[in-house]
Amino acid sequence: MSEYTFPFNTCEKPNKNGIAQPYSALVNLINCIIISYFLLNTKSTHTFILLLSILCFELFHVFSHTIHINGSIQINITHMLSYAMNLAFFYAFYCYTNIFPSNEFIFYLVVLVGLDVYSMLNLTIIYYLLSQSIIFISLLLYYYPLLPKFIQLSIYKIIFFIGVIILLFQNEKYNCEKMLKIYPNFPYHTFIEFVGIILFYIISSNFYKL
Repeated sequence: MSEYTFPFNTCEKPNKNGIAQPYSALVNLINCIIISYFLLNTKSTHTFILLLSILCFELFHVFSHTIHINGSIQINITHMLSYAMNLAFFYAFYCYTNIFPSNEFIFYLVVLVGLDVYSMLNLTIIYYLLSQSIIFISLLLYYYPLLPKFIQLSIYKIIFFIGVIILLFQNEKYNCEKMLKIYPNFPYHTFIEFVGIILFYIISSNFYKL
């Protein structure tokens, strides 16, 4: 597969009528229900905004697997929602710690954003998935010493499952056609979505208490 464009090239054969990729849509809908539960149990404005940003990302994720719109609008909106999530994490960390990052770290983030924009315009999804993940992980590690123990313990798991998702996307990009030749109707993309449920459960079940 020479080019990977979300959601068209995700490894679940789309239907011509009805829901385009029902299995992926269903798994993400379950994810939305889980996130909504923790969203309704938040106790502070910054955690509410954080989980709301995650829920918006996942709701659009469901929509994207339900209806395919020609062009790059869906991947572009998904990318912007990723920025919204990272900003929400930044805001939550700042509200909890009352500490603004150093100038050096801000410059580092600006460089990462520049690389991310370049990746979005010139490279494939793997690269800007990686760049967005690095921005997120950088925020986690910068604020790590200032966060409560239960959040610190969850960060190791979060980083691990982000790595798993990146590897699964890499596999899907290069091996989807081969896998579909073996089982044409199997929704391989749901492997990524199930790992996504684990990842967002870990995030939601811990950060709603921050």
